[in-house]
Amino acid sequence: MLRIVFLVFLLVMAPTAGFFLWAWGVKIKEQRKLAGTLPEWQELPLTWLAIVGLACAALGFLVLFFTQNQGYGGLFPA
Repeated sequence: MLRIVFLVFLLVMAPTAGFFLWAWGVKIKEQRKLAGTLPEWQELPLTWLAIVGLACAALGFLVLFFTQNQGYGGLFPA
């Protein structure tokens, strides 16, 4: 029961934490752009989209692995 509560809490809090991390990153990016110290690869939005997409896919696979019971892995007993 406690695992389910933590899992739901994590799923609710993850987007909120992601938003604040994104807002913090935008602030730092704007400061670097104004100072002229922003690397070229950070100017492309698709770079960040690809990085975040791969991270979300990896996280999704980990959640599926640890929450499903197929004879190996899994947090929940059969």
